[in-house]
Amino acid sequence: MCAQINEEGNRNNPYSFDDYLFVRNQFNYYKDDEFFQALVKKYTGDEFEKINKELLALSDYVSFRFRDLADKSNDLENRIKVTKIKHYDAHNHRIDRIERCAETEILEREIFSLGLFDPNRNSPWSRFAKLFLLSQNSEFGVICPIVCTHGMVWLLQQYEDMLDPEALKILEHVRNGTGEYSNGEYGRGAQFVTEIQGGSDVPSNLVEAVFEEAEGPDGISNCWRLYGQKFFCSAAHADYAVVTAKPKGTPTSTKIAVFAVPAWLPKNKEKEIRNSYTIDRLKPKLGTAELPTAEITYNGAVAYPIGPLEKGLADIVGIVLSLSRLDIGLSMASGALRVAREATLYAQFRTAFGVPVSNFPLMINQINDLNHTAMRSAAGAFKVYSEFIHFGEELIAGLRDLEKIGDITERKRRFRLRELVMLQKIVVCDEAPALIRMAISFFGGHGIMEDFLSFPRVHRDSMIMELWEGPRNVLLTQIHRDFQRVKDWYPADDFARDLLAGAKSDVVEPYAAEFLRIMSHESLLKNDAETLAICRDWQEFSNKLLQAYQDQALAELDYQGTPLKFSRLLRKFKKEEKKKKQVITEANS
Repeated sequence: MCAQINEEGNRNNPYSFDDYLFVRNQFNYYKDDEFFQALVKKYTGDEFEKINKELLALSDYVSFRFRDLADKSNDLENRIKVTKIKHYDAHNHRIDRIERCAETEILEREIFSLGLFDPNRNSPWSRFAKLFLLSQNSEFGVICPIVCTHGMVWLLQQYEDMLDPEALKILEHVRNGTGEYSNGEYGRGAQFVTEIQGGSDVPSNLVEAVFEEAEGPDGISNCWRLYGQKFFCSAAHADYAVVTAKPKGTPTSTKIAVFAVPAWLPKNKEKEIRNSYTIDRLKPKLGTAELPTAEITYNGAVAYPIGPLEKGLADIVGIVLSLSRLDIGLSMASGALRVAREATLYAQFRTAFGVPVSNFPLMINQINDLNHTAMRSAAGAFKVYSEFIHFGEELIAGLRDLEKIGDITERKRRFRLRELVMLQKIVVCDEAPALIRMAISFFGGHGIMEDFLSFPRVHRDSMIMELWEGPRNVLLTQIHRDFQRVKDWYPADDFARDLLAGAKSDVVEPYAAEFLRIMSHESLLKNDAETLAICRDWQEFSNKLLQAYQDQALAELDYQGTPLKFSRLLRKFKKEEKKKKQVITEANS
């Protein structure tokens, strides 16, 4: 199979990566991806023509300008910049100014200008499709603020009619880019939940919320104020944060409430006077280096309650964290398409022993696995999001509220969405680091060169995504606990059958039987031999179950497009480049 290379040495080795770089750098994430287009067409229905037009225009930026800015922002020198904070100005005033590289600030400004959460500018499907497109560049310091803003907007909207007037102004700023707080731009949101004792155990939060009638140093009276420390605060540069705290001196003081907390009180942003809190330090993270993650201490920060105080825990977990998990799952699925594409094209370009490395059987299997994983993950993300959109983008905060739904069909469908959001986040984020690692191997030693390709950055980011909003074990335990609570009205085997509807029964039934066996185990919190065995089975089976769902979503798409071919794309892009040059020449003559 391998041709023997017989040639003289050449001290001026003519080898070049230019053809590969040309194809990679000319590829338009949406315009040149038939599979992505097929997904958009299937799910957007009557909106397709409008959304397709918007995506074609946006992709011209995302695929080139945004891509290059994202890569530049993660240069080593910029990674150092984004870990810097200036605590005091030259006159000894505490300012806690976060300094980020210019590329990240440009990207954030231009992406937030899209008004993704503005109902006057984006529909549910156009918002999803644009976020999916943007995520092909990984997190790049902007996807997290977008995701956090998503959760803030949806939670504030849930209680729009009962919000404090100041909280309503926050909603107008982050959702519509209007109102008294707006400076002509859409506001940025964050969510600060985690404390030093742990992130997933939200009820153990100790930050206090105190209602104070007396006027504070900031001139505000009769308001809630926060005291205490938050330990992992991503998007620490945001204008506002959704923050959990325990309201002191109320009947719900042992429970968690949720507050909207502005970074600056009105007219104080320009003066760099924070809302009675300090940014104690920025964390040097493995990935998402462009994104400032901080430790924060509240010293009487003015805070506005969102919803009833006693519903805070259900709202933060059922709405805010669930939306983050949903967005993280789609983001990682989107990134997988780019990783699979660029690795496949390189394997078709690169030769060894006289033939393209894509011709070797071991590599053929890896290419097939890489592309199948990416495609089923993307198809699954679209299908999960279609369920979210089916319910008007409304998530039910907790199981108690869910069980109040009288229509058992709707109740079951909403429950499936609740569990799917967690399952997708678990599985896609579990597969992503392994998928990227395999893609890196296609490039040999070049794969770990940060100036050769973006995969090292993407791989680091994937490790962070895997931990955001609950690591795997926590969410697997939550899913198991959920099924213990609903077993009287939604047996686990029926859930599996509904989840895999459309697949052949000989495929579905073994999944249904195994899922019922695992979910029927009393608890995952014992440490006896039987529970340990069940936990090991659940770890493995959770991936298989979601993969089966993704495979069914891919089958329903029935995609018959042309596989990527390096030589074909090289001819196509060179032809397009030649036409562009001719147009320029004619215009200048």
